[in-house]
Amino acid sequence: MPKNLNSDITKLITKYLSIREHSKLELKNKLFSKGFESDQIDICLNEFSLKNIQCDVRFTEEFIRSRLKKNKGPRLISSELSARGIPDSLINNKLYEISDEMWQTCAFNALEKKIKGASSDINKEKIYSFLIGRGFDHKMIKYALDEYKDEC
Repeated sequence: MPKNLNSDITKLITKYLSIREHSKLELKNKLFSKGFESDQIDICLNEFSLKNIQCDVRFTEEFIRSRLKKNKGPRLISSELSARGIPDSLINNKLYEISDEMWQTCAFNALEKKIKGASSDINKEKIYSFLIGRGFDHKMIKYALDEYKDEC
């Protein structure tokens, strides 16, 4: 057993957070897989949270920003954040801050990218299924399809 267990945990948390933001659950899982005790992990993570070094709100904002750049929809983003231990209330608040126009633009960009790289005989059902898989709702998909038809 290491001399100072908390020091080892602290070093790893610092290393992980220096690379990118992580949710508290992500960090806990990584540290637990390294063999650290759950109680010790919680103590260290709480210290990092109190000092605002680790922040689930900041992680959520950064995560949403990165997924928007990849043209992912709100349902998929919500699901991914939930899997990372982010509370539904925080997810809903942050997703609500994004305008419908932004979501529609993301849906259109995803559609355009999909069609650009595919053969010319892609049918509407495949496109619809693709965009549903990307986390967009029916209203956003309809908008993207209408916009694409207008451009053609």
